Amino acid sequence: MEEIKRFGAFDIAQKFGLDVESEDFVFKPQETTLNRHSEPHRSEMYGVGLLLIGYAELKVGLENYALKAPGLVAINPDDIRQWVHKQDNLTVRSIFFSEKFVVEGLSDTLFLKKLDIFKRKSNHFIPLNSDALATVQTLFDQIEKKYISNSPSKRTIIQALLRTLLLETESLKQFQPTSDFDKYSQPCLLAEKFKELLLSNFKRQREVTYYAEKLFVTPKYLSQVLKKQTGKTASELIDEIVCLEAKVLLQTNELNASQIADYLNFANPSFFGKFFKRQTGMSPVEYRKSFSQYKPDI
Repeated sequence: MEEIKRFGAFDIAQKFGLDVESEDFVFKPQETTLNRHSEPHRSEMYGVGLLLIGYAELKVGLENYALKAPGLVAINPDDIRQWVHKQDNLTVRSIFFSEKFVVEGLSDTLFLKKLDIFKRKSNHFIPLNSDALATVQTLFDQIEKKYISNSPSKRTIIQALLRTLLLETESLKQFQPTSDFDKYSQPCLLAEKFKELLLSNFKRQREVTYYAEKLFVTPKYLSQVLKKQTGKTASELIDEIVCLEAKVLLQTNELNASQIADYLNFANPSFFGKFFKRQTGMSPVEYRKSFSQYKPDI
């Protein structure tokens, strides 16, 4: 199957009423957003958001994050993201960029991929103390000032400032204190291994026994651990990630229901339709029609 279209620079700029300066970099100035729910979606751009005021709940893949300002959010293009809740006074500044924009001119073309902040197992939110907030704010200010300028060197300067911001963010993440000792317990590690395995295999493997065998436990024990750790059984988590992927695929008209069913390894479109309706209360066609009238929060 050919690459599925994702939200790119034009979509992001259109969403926020911004001019398209570049196909691989968008700066969203400080904005106060409304309290609203969003549909799960992907972007072809990396994203870094600086939360200045307010509270929000963000879901990235199967993980839920309670975001309390001030703090930084970092998300990579492979992540399905969904704003579950936003306060009316949530104030955010955001930067969206492609890998090409960051590594252009660098000898280390893996610069971005080496950063822990964008890895799937990473915590996507970094709280900021006053000193860290001041440092990050200064970098955002410098990037915005250069972004709206007419400097002939602004692309190169923004690239340098963005790399500095990413390295600063990486440093902040590595020195974040943690009091969650339970995350190293055997049940917690098993749950994390399951989710990692699931994200890599759910398109072709939806049987709990497959994951249990890979993790050297029984299906019953795996579901018991997951229920305690996440509130959901193994089969419920499998259905959840499949449904999230289906929603993202239905947001583009490039694929019909039959192609999506095949991509997600359903026996036929009918089975896919019944699964999707059971999970969402809507048929795939109804969901696609409702989404066509909706612009997601990127």
